[in-house]
Amino acid sequence: QYIGIGLTVRMQYFNYAVLSAGIFIGVVLGFSMHMIVFVTLFAGYMITDYIHLQYIGIGLTVRMQYFNYAVLSAGIFIGVVLGILSLELIFKHYFDKRHDVLELFLMAVLSILSGVGIYIGRFLRLNSWDVFTRLQHVLSLIAESFSMHMIVFVTLFAGVQFAILVISHYGVRLIQNTVDK
Repeated sequence: QYIGIGLTVRMQYFNYAVLSAGIFIGVVLGFSMHMIVFVTLFAGYMITDYIHLQYIGIGLTVRMQYFNYAVLSAGIFIGVVLGILSLELIFKHYFDKRHDVLELFLMAVLSILSGVGIYIGRFLRLNSWDVFTRLQHVLSLIAESFSMHMIVFVTLFAGVQFAILVISHYGVRLIQNTVDK
């Protein structure tokens, strides 16, 4: 009888431990996906915020324009750097140094998704939550707007973001390897 109670307690503890580990893994994966979607992918979108300068004038003949450029540039650069750092943290958490091809592939996929996201935001004027709340509408708008203009825009922005990600990724590694020696 005591053996049965002990086994029951152990099984309940085991089930609790498995459930707790599953929840923890789910939270970590959910947080990682959140970082990829809302930080890394949208960091490239922030570069296009320079378009807002057209509403206040783009000339640097007025002193106030220096302030506007500085504030906008600071926000953009901080956002891009945080996007890059978040991707580096995710790579460091999930991959070791032997997965260069997989990391390059993921950077390329993320860059393409970011290019599409920038196009959706700037030209179709949709927001990030529209993908989650009105997916059919978003997909139909993308299908309707599919053109050479879209392909060129997405390709150029994906290429720029991919170059930034690759240079920063291998630059960070080079610095780490130099410091470690």
